[in-house]
Amino acid sequence: MKILTFRSVLAIAFLAGTSPALAQQAQVIDIPLSRPGEPIYLEIEIQSAHIEVIGEDREDATFEVTIEDGDRHIVTPSGTQSLKGGGYTLEVDEEDNEISLETDWRANKVTVLARVPKRADLDLSTVNNSEIIIRNITGNLELSNVNGPITVENLSGSVIAEAVNDTINVSFDRIDDANATSLESINGDLYVRLPASTGARIHLDSAQGEIFSDFEVEVEPTSPVVERDDDGDGVSIRIESVIVAKVNGGGPVIRMKTLYGDIHIEKAN
Repeated sequence: MKILTFRSVLAIAFLAGTSPALAQQAQVIDIPLSRPGEPIYLEIEIQSAHIEVIGEDREDATFEVTIEDGDRHIVTPSGTQSLKGGGYTLEVDEEDNEISLETDWRANKVTVLARVPKRADLDLSTVNNSEIIIRNITGNLELSNVNGPITVENLSGSVIAEAVNDTINVSFDRIDDANATSLESINGDLYVRLPASTGARIHLDSAQGEIFSDFEVEVEPTSPVVERDDDGDGVSIRIESVIVAKVNGGGPVIRMKTLYGDIHIEKAN
């Protein structure tokens, strides 16, 4: 994760005893940019979240954030009372077109709807009962979701996406051939959708699953790649063997790796 030096900080703290209406009401946070009209970098790191980022023709950023009520109680001599809300802190920071949004560990499920300029690099991560959705972005994405799906629509750029227990689905308008694209999941299916005329070299690694393609592909003959690292304490050898399939004669490299899921190469309508 990129470490930012912050110029402006917006912190919203809700304490125990906050009214239910306040705790569930979406907080709308408008962020002016230091350099309007130029690309942005957005980092969101939340433990449990539904994160949706939409690229628009705009020169600022806005966030609608909702945090679910907690389920805590206080016991008094007269009985037990339910505590709506809960103690947590939400921070949004911007400096030099770099924006970060985070909550502390006390927050319950967080829903974030971000509307940002289309030209944006995104670094998003979440862990529990979560979902990441990206639409209409031109830039480079780094996405991580341990226990939920990742969906990217109308991407012009590159993406490194990692999931453990769910699906990764990426639809390209254009692939950036200067940056890596990689989709990796252990238990989830992988989908990549390409324009009909787009060329690509797809590295396929599905140990237990099937591979499906809407395109006719040319499978390249390959040999296992051996990497050897000698240092003063010993030797490390790594051998990797994958299938390389060329779509429309080849092009930028897309790596797709899953252990128990299927791989789908789809043609955009």
